[in-house]
Amino acid sequence: MDDESQDRLELALQASNEGVWDWYVGEEDIYYSARLLRLLGYDESSAPNVIARSAEYLHDEDIEDFQNSLRDALSPDAADNLAADCRYRHPDGQWHWFRIRGVVVRDEEGKALRVVGSFIDISRRKMAEISLEEERYRLRELIDNVPVNVYYKDKESKFVMANTSIAKRFGEETGEDLVGKTDHDFFGKAHADTARADEINIMETRKPQINVIQRENWEGKDDTWVEITKLPWLDRHGNLLGTFGVTSDISNLVRTQRLLTNAAEQLRQRNIAFEEELQLAREIQQALLPQSVEGLILRAHDREVSFACRYTPASEMAGDFYEVMPISQDCIGILVCDVMGHGVRASLIVSMLRGLIEKERDSATSPEWFLYGINDGLVSILERADVTLFATAIYCVVDLKKGTLSYSCAGHPAPIVTRLNKTRQLAHSDGKKNPALGLMPKSTYTTRSISLDDIDRMVIFTDGLHEVENNDSQQLGIDKIIEKIHETSPQKIDKSLDSLIDYARKHSVGGDFNDDVCLFAMDVGSGL
Repeated sequence: MDDESQDRLELALQASNEGVWDWYVGEEDIYYSARLLRLLGYDESSAPNVIARSAEYLHDEDIEDFQNSLRDALSPDAADNLAADCRYRHPDGQWHWFRIRGVVVRDEEGKALRVVGSFIDISRRKMAEISLEEERYRLRELIDNVPVNVYYKDKESKFVMANTSIAKRFGEETGEDLVGKTDHDFFGKAHADTARADEINIMETRKPQINVIQRENWEGKDDTWVEITKLPWLDRHGNLLGTFGVTSDISNLVRTQRLLTNAAEQLRQRNIAFEEELQLAREIQQALLPQSVEGLILRAHDREVSFACRYTPASEMAGDFYEVMPISQDCIGILVCDVMGHGVRASLIVSMLRGLIEKERDSATSPEWFLYGINDGLVSILERADVTLFATAIYCVVDLKKGTLSYSCAGHPAPIVTRLNKTRQLAHSDGKKNPALGLMPKSTYTTRSISLDDIDRMVIFTDGLHEVENNDSQQLGIDKIIEKIHETSPQKIDKSLDSLIDYARKHSVGGDFNDDVCLFAMDVGSGL
């Protein structure tokens, strides 16, 4: 070969990333082209015979395949071609992939004399193939292990690929078992026909079905429910191949939803009945409250006492209440009570307290004994029921003959009084709060008296008024209540209570009370 032809060959081999070798079978020497020497990483004087000494230079996993291919190629009755893809250890320690090709030259008797061939560096291609295989493997692992059914179908709606999940669902072992089958092999005719019609429509319109819930009818099995997404299957050029989809078995969800729907309907019916009973109970509770005290006036011994009240329950069933109990022509008892919490439980305690009040009417002239009897009865009931509840209360006796207001508090705020443009909160019976009702048996209560001459107006209130909170969780507080009562003291008693309620609402979040509010007030004047 002349130099020009040799150069042309070298350029062609270089362009193809290929080098030439020539080996006489059985000899140690081997010829490598300049290009192949560069690929192998050796010069001509040190280059090893990779073909004859493959075990020293090829990857352990490739040695056996290469040697088998070489042995077969050299056999008298074999084809004359050698073909193997192997990893070769480069002198720099890196592994290079080579596609080794060779043609055997034989004598007249068929004995192999010489092998001429090429090495092609396919490292980049091989790494790309390995990467692609790994990517396909990861994708297949994902498809086979996701808890949903994934499948591809051809234009005839025959399965082309399916994951393990859908295979198990159809009673098969692997996705390969579904290949070539259709929905008619598993479902009832009606459902299979519907599925086929849907897939034809998807292929014709190229419009997918997204998150469609369907009922599946099986042959010989109970119906199931699935959420389906089906799309047209196109190749990378946009040519239609069929359909593919993802389905999720939502049978348990549907069954649960139906149970919840039934339960919700039952609860709705029960709630209606409960609301009706609650409304009846509220009407009864409201009916048990004293009739409006507006217009109620107690006159005797040159004095006149008028009354007003405001009652604002926080719920249908309230825990605050008041009682006005005539004792004699010139004496009246006033009870304001606040049961812990509100709602049905609180209203039940209210009912108990009303019964105890009736029982203790004989001691109504003595605030301390009146509260003592109510507390003893309530503690006894709650202990038998193994319930912990309590109620605060204030009981006042207005005696025009004696000209006094006597009161006793059971864990309740003391009244606020106004006299001659001064407003203050009265002291508790003995300087400290007595225990609330229902907590301790045999609790003692003390009475404090004040002359009616020291009262122009008295206001009794429950904690729902002064404990109302604003957006910063700050309570209104008793001091603010005192200021407002003082500010509105020139107003008539009804107007004063309305102003007090409005003032508290403006302080509250959203203008509402979170607890029951009960206000009871009286004005003391001359009866002349």
